[in-house]
Amino acid sequence: MMRARLIRAMGLSLVAGSMAISLSAHAAQGLYSADDLMDADVYDSSGEEVGEVENILMDDNMSVHSLVIKTGDVLGMGGRDVVAERGTFTLRSRTEDGGDDEFDDQDYEVHMEATQDEIKTLPEYDESWWNQTSDALSQAWENTKETSRSAWEDTKQATSSAWQNIKQGAERMSDGAEDEVQN
Repeated sequence: MMRARLIRAMGLSLVAGSMAISLSAHAAQGLYSADDLMDADVYDSSGEEVGEVENILMDDNMSVHSLVIKTGDVLGMGGRDVVAERGTFTLRSRTEDGGDDEFDDQDYEVHMEATQDEIKTLPEYDESWWNQTSDALSQAWENTKETSRSAWEDTKQATSSAWQNIKQGAERMSDGAEDEVQN
């Protein structure tokens, strides 16, 4: 009987251990100051300055969704506000060049993966863009909730089935061990 308990405990440990190993680790990310990012110069894929950061748009998770970039501005007049979504730009600190600036005195540059012509085709930041994007994000959230609910149910069923298989295997091993002891 003691052996059966030991085998069951080992089975539970194996299941718990495999679940822990399957969890993915999250890498640490850098910290950036939104205040310092505002008005940062924006460069196209060839390194030409095309504008500056006008606004930072966050999603419900407080992650950067997009940058609003003022392009074509001449002496503070004219220009157009366009939206560059996350994944289309990279952020660089000017202090990466070996400067000794303090942590609260950072200068950033935004580098786009697009050419000047491609940047001109970015959507304009206006009420229409805002409403359309807000609706799309809300719909994506609803889809995610439904997918998560379904995945959770599938996981519960699979875990229950795996646990039953382990339990039956441990019981067979225990019965076999008891038979060996009795013989």
